[in-house]
Amino acid sequence: MRVGLIQEGDFTGTTMQDRYREMIVEVTLADKLGFSAWGTSEQHFSPPSFSVSAPEVLYAAVAENTSRITLRNMAAVLVQYNHPVMVAERVATLDIISGGRAELCTARSNNLTTLTAFGVPIESTQAQWAEGLEIVKKAFADEFLEYDGEFWKIGRCEVIPKPLQKPYPALSVTATSAKTHGLAGTKGIGVISFDNYLGYDYVDESVAIYAKGLASRPQDDLGNNYFGYYVPSAFCAETREEAIEVAQHQTLKYFRAILDLYAGMANKPSYEYMKNIEVLTKHQDDMEFLMRHTPAVLVGTPDDFIAEFRDLDARGVDEVLLRIDGFGHENHMRTLQLIGEHVIPHVGGDHGKKVRDGVLAEQRRLLTA
Repeated sequence: MRVGLIQEGDFTGTTMQDRYREMIVEVTLADKLGFSAWGTSEQHFSPPSFSVSAPEVLYAAVAENTSRITLRNMAAVLVQYNHPVMVAERVATLDIISGGRAELCTARSNNLTTLTAFGVPIESTQAQWAEGLEIVKKAFADEFLEYDGEFWKIGRCEVIPKPLQKPYPALSVTATSAKTHGLAGTKGIGVISFDNYLGYDYVDESVAIYAKGLASRPQDDLGNNYFGYYVPSAFCAETREEAIEVAQHQTLKYFRAILDLYAGMANKPSYEYMKNIEVLTKHQDDMEFLMRHTPAVLVGTPDDFIAEFRDLDARGVDEVLLRIDGFGHENHMRTLQLIGEHVIPHVGGDHGKKVRDGVLAEQRRLLTA
């Protein structure tokens, strides 16, 4: 089980300038403590919880202050306002200056405000993402790129620079819907699962759907066989009471923000799965429910973190990505220290991959029966 960190520049109670500087300090500590990866989402028009709209610029500063931690864009939105060639160029540049530590997670966006502001037809986001992903792969790996698609038409050109990692850095996609989990598998890329707070059964379902997609690929062509799980609210303290006291306000605030965000998308074409989140609206003020019902909220002691990670590991999760943001810099530093010193040393190993490979083997058996 790997333990990664995601932050989104939540500047509640401070300024954006100070928060950006604090994030660099925090990820530098995470690098020293053995966290596996760090990244941000790409968000627009959503302060104060989300302020990182140009992640690659921030990553360059982080690369210069770290030496081991993977720098993973979580996630680059591959729709018409983000040309996939430019995404590829930026990630390749980051891979070079970081010494081969870049990865690229992609997305199609679930933010109606952003899609509307940039004039992106909502019904085409999934198709744009799929086409953009193919262009990024070609831009990374092919000496010359030429592409004639529905959304992008690119004449023969030589894309530079090329990444250090060959044929390219690990690729993945953020997934909320069952369909996207399956698509990740069929494309042989990793998946970072965000379960909409729908609970542990949905984690199991997502692992199985991803494995079913992988099973449709040749055994020697699985690509980046990786399942990550995103925890939107994570905070660790010496006692559970202290953790809840510090984290409760921000955790519930973030949860309500997600409910509001998805309420505007639930009736849009290809986003119908978001209607499922309606069942959670009656619990928007219930911290105890969220802590019991879903791994999307992890607030407690190091022992609580170890138990939760081992449970997710047993469900086939390779890496847990903790959003530690919005609680104040000193609180972030302390929770990182506790996780690095008292959790990460106890949750290593590849049991999650073995579990998921077992699911994958069963899916292959069913497909060939």
